[in-house]
Amino acid sequence: MKKDITEFTRLFTEYIAFKSISTDAAFTPQMDATVQWLTKMFKDNGFKVSIMKGPKTNPMVVAEYHVADGLKTKLIYGHYDVQPAAKEDGWKTDPFELTEVNGKLIGRGVVDNKGQNFIHIYTAIKLIKEKRLGCNLKFMIEGNEETSNPDMTDLVAQHADLLKCDQIIISDGEILGNTPTIEESLRGGGNLTLKFTSAKNDLHSGLFGSGVPSATKELIALLAKMLLPDGTVTIPGFYDAVDKIKPEQIERNLALLKIDDPITTAGVEATIGKYDFHTMVGIWPAVEVSGINAGYTGEGYKNIIPASAFAKINFRLVASQKPEDFVENFKKYVTEHVPAYIDYEIQVDKLSYPVKVNVTDPEILKIMEWQEKVYGVKVKTVTTGVNGSSVEVSDDASVEKVDGKRVTVKVGNSSISSNFDDEDEIEVVKMMHGKKLAAYMIEKLKQRFLLLMNMKSYIVKNMEVV
Repeated sequence: MKKDITEFTRLFTEYIAFKSISTDAAFTPQMDATVQWLTKMFKDNGFKVSIMKGPKTNPMVVAEYHVADGLKTKLIYGHYDVQPAAKEDGWKTDPFELTEVNGKLIGRGVVDNKGQNFIHIYTAIKLIKEKRLGCNLKFMIEGNEETSNPDMTDLVAQHADLLKCDQIIISDGEILGNTPTIEESLRGGGNLTLKFTSAKNDLHSGLFGSGVPSATKELIALLAKMLLPDGTVTIPGFYDAVDKIKPEQIERNLALLKIDDPITTAGVEATIGKYDFHTMVGIWPAVEVSGINAGYTGEGYKNIIPASAFAKINFRLVASQKPEDFVENFKKYVTEHVPAYIDYEIQVDKLSYPVKVNVTDPEILKIMEWQEKVYGVKVKTVTTGVNGSSVEVSDDASVEKVDGKRVTVKVGNSSISSNFDDEDEIEVVKMMHGKKLAAYMIEKLKQRFLLLMNMKSYIVKNMEVV
């Protein structure tokens, strides 16, 4: 076991060291190096590897291992790209050097998502070597989840035969403290840019102040009418398709507050909205201003009336809403409320669709049973507001194309804010826990492939292929 832990740590350290940052083209060589590393890892252990590449995105690694005809095929999704990170962002150590501090492994991607997908990769290889892998297995490891992969939908459609499977397993996200979760829905959505122009060029505020319109003030005024401080969206029809919130959903989500306190986790003074936090971020839609660019922001002051301003808008939609309907309603709202003396432009980025999962499916119930055995506590079904390429992989159209059933389970523990200023970390769990988990999942039930691995004193927290 000690030798196994040492090998896991060595390989995981190599994986974390790649600065596979998809949001910055300067790191493209690091993305390619990561793909080469993954490809070699898979090929050296008997996998057949294919590289899928879209016109706008980094390579995607698809690896297949065939055990026998007649067995189910599981596809595990993950991503090797990470968000930017640097010590000056608040990290105490180099983000790209795997470090253990106070029982936690720290490094960019340890949770999102290199850690979770490598747990699966390493465990699969170990089971193959021991001839204990009980299913046909595919990995789909992409490099643009953090940029909401604009090629994902087309790639899944073009390579549906290659990706064909019985079940899609997504391990990308957080568990609640030490409580295991199964996601029953993910919000979809997208991004758009709204630009206002009020003049041919910036004007001197001393000569024109109070006499001509300001693109900045008009943009802020419209956004303030559209999006209220309590989170309410005033666009007509925005809430029409939203499923009615059931009392049992609220009761369940209120119970989650005892496990996961958003005020502490997010570092805020209060939460907002007409419902509790987990209801608001899981099964209620949202529109947020993610950025505003207007006027002069350099050193000192420039006394101008800005001629243009733009806002970046992010929207999150729940399962019964359609992103294209939101975009049309947004455009209509802007058209009806923008002053005649303002020119405007709306640019829409890629849209993603919400997802609902049947958590009463027998295979998912079996996974939940295994989770409870491992953690010793009842599994929580949760909804999440996070969307990325994993939503594209698991949306109804993609699932239908590859014939798979989807299930989202987490194999790590992280902070909600881990992709931004905080350190990316995963707790170290005692090895005995992992040994018991492995024995139960693989030998006793003989229901093959789980995921086991423990980092340092290592284990991995959860299960996999059912």
